[in-house]
Amino acid sequence: MSGKRYYIEDENKLKKVAYISGIVLLVSTIVLVFVLSLYQNKAEADKRIAAQKMNNIETEVIESTTSTEDKSINEVNEIVQENINNTVSTSSNTTIEKNVTKDKKTKKETKKKEVKKELKFAVPLKGDIIKDYADTNLVYSETLKEWTTHYGIDIKADNGSAVSASEAGTIKSIKNDPRYGLTVTIKHDSGFETVYSNLLSAEFVSEGDSVKKGQTIGTVGSSAAFEITDEPHLHFEMISNGNNVNPTTYWKD
Repeated sequence: MSGKRYYIEDENKLKKVAYISGIVLLVSTIVLVFVLSLYQNKAEADKRIAAQKMNNIETEVIESTTSTEDKSINEVNEIVQENINNTVSTSSNTTIEKNVTKDKKTKKETKKKEVKKELKFAVPLKGDIIKDYADTNLVYSETLKEWTTHYGIDIKADNGSAVSASEAGTIKSIKNDPRYGLTVTIKHDSGFETVYSNLLSAEFVSEGDSVKKGQTIGTVGSSAAFEITDEPHLHFEMISNGNNVNPTTYWKD
């Protein structure tokens, strides 16, 4: 009986130990689950906080980038607009300058045309024509004793008779020509020149002088070698753009 009683007591002890161990294990499990749950919740909270921070950072970066891009775009637009304005302004100024220059040139040309009067050549001295102009038909030369061309008009006059400028112009040259003798050439507008040869004197003018129509430029003589046997006269020629022309077709009076 005594042995059986000890056995029962031992069995009860084992049951208590098992019961207590079970309770301890259960409590430990509950505590572990609770701790793990807290840790998991904390980790998830940390993740959410980190994600929120990351979102905030990304938002700030995007806003900053957008602001910078907008600023850059605005600056570019301002530069482009400024260049366009400068180009338009420059183009406008260039056009205005061209128009002003054109207007000035037009006015100058108009004024020049208005100032340039019509040429009206006059007979350089009164007298009979003793030899006509001949560029195709030949005339006989008493001095040369042959038929030859004659690119001027010979006007008979006494030695020392005054010779006048046929039209206003500038004294181009005064020279002693081997054939024509003492010769004065006057340059006129529109490509015309008048030539006064066989002169006795030409001390009234100098090369480069401006002369008026009817102004005395020399006197009649007999200095032309190829007309030395002719009567005293003025050998008068007219040149238009480098070509000899008949003076009588241009005399207005």
